[in-house]
Amino acid sequence: MSRAALALVAVFLLSLPFAAAAEDAKYVKIVNVSTGKVLAVTDDSDDAGARALLAKDETNKARQWQLVKDGDHLKIVNRKSGKVLDVNEASKDDNAEVIQWDEKTEDNDNQRWSWDGNGDERRLKAKHSGLVLDANSDGKVIQKKSDEKARTQLWRVVDVKE
Repeated sequence: MSRAALALVAVFLLSLPFAAAAEDAKYVKIVNVSTGKVLAVTDDSDDAGARALLAKDETNKARQWQLVKDGDHLKIVNRKSGKVLDVNEASKDDNAEVIQWDEKTEDNDNQRWSWDGNGDERRLKAKHSGLVLDANSDGKVIQKKSDEKARTQLWRVVDVKE
């Protein structure tokens, strides 16, 4: 086999994992256990800074997310906007607002999350603050200190059927 042919085969083989990964992209709805509503952004916006909130569960790419492994944590990527779930201004305060924002390449701990607990209903904990996602009485998503009795802090993941 010629060098040119080997080079083409190598390029083809190297591209396979990336093509397969793009085709196998798995999207989910993140459902609040207390309300049955899903994690969404204000007005299903594409804008950086759009506030995270709870919304009616309906077929809508703006209400679907991709959970992308990043070491021991996850980045949570909105399907419609491509932006990630972010604690605004990297606040470590209770009740800080959660938004979607462009993914940062550095100092991105406020854009990384981990599951806290066992089973299908768990908390999502912010890497930078150790606080968990919660929903306030207005349905806006905030971060709060973990409370074992707060069902608004429990989330479950539901696969999106394509």
